[in-house]
Amino acid sequence: MSVAEINSESKHNVVESDPQFGPSTHCVVIIEQPPLMGDEPPPQWRVSATLTLRDPVFGKEALLATLPTVIVGPLIQKRQVVAMAKYPSPVERWTFRFSSDAGRATARVWLHPGNSPVTECGIFVVKHGLEG
Repeated sequence: MSVAEINSESKHNVVESDPQFGPSTHCVVIIEQPPLMGDEPPPQWRVSATLTLRDPVFGKEALLATLPTVIVGPLIQKRQVVAMAKYPSPVERWTFRFSSDAGRATARVWLHPGNSPVTECGIFVVKHGLEG
């Protein structure tokens, strides 16, 4: 598991999974958003991920592959599972990038790598019940 603060005004918001937990086939993204200040609109975060793959088929060097960007939010709970990234083979490290157009949006992000049978590849936004 890895935890990091992200800030919409920061130029570089990157959260990486901890490689000590070993390769995984999926990674769950959990965001905790503090209360909004004043009348600011709730932020929507753009989330993208780069995978570090190490497979003898690709050679000795690690291979980096980027998944398409998705948009998550707005959050309706203080701490919410927002997305799950999947890859059909073990991933050595998950590197997620976050950005938002909302002014002064901040959040804490938790990454939870894990292993499960995977038939899909990409970042899948977890929908909450209030979306239409």
